[in-house]
Amino acid sequence: MAKIKPLKQSQFLSHLTDRELALFSRIVVEEEYAAGMVLVAENMKSDRFFLVEQGRVVVRAEGKNILEELILEGGDTFGEWALIGPTHLTAVSARVLENARVLVVEREDFLRFSEEEPATALKVTRGLLEILWRPIQEAGEILKGCVGV
Repeated sequence: MAKIKPLKQSQFLSHLTDRELALFSRIVVEEEYAAGMVLVAENMKSDRFFLVEQGRVVVRAEGKNILEELILEGGDTFGEWALIGPTHLTAVSARVLENARVLVVEREDFLRFSEEEPATALKVTRGLLEILWRPIQEAGEILKGCVGV
């Protein structure tokens, strides 16, 4: 039951009913990590979604001549593509900055859940897509401003 409160407070799941949250929470595992622990390494199989419940996690992406770091705290998520995208290797790394409690969903568990509870899984997927859509939309707005469209 302790997992339901942070799930309910998460923006991408806020549209789920209490019953749907309870169903979804069955596949969510609460994990504790000490500062310095690596959650995800670059080029690792991407098969886990994370919701930071407590503590701080740094997510780092390195590209050609670019280094991007995000500090995630309570309610922040990463690894959305692990649940809804094709199987792939991750392009990011994630390390715990401050002791953290993290809610984790494994890809295989979510796929099984999607078969058992398709209506709820569809609502979760829509929430995940909203998370992923926001930066794309923001980038589009920035580009419009740069090119004067």
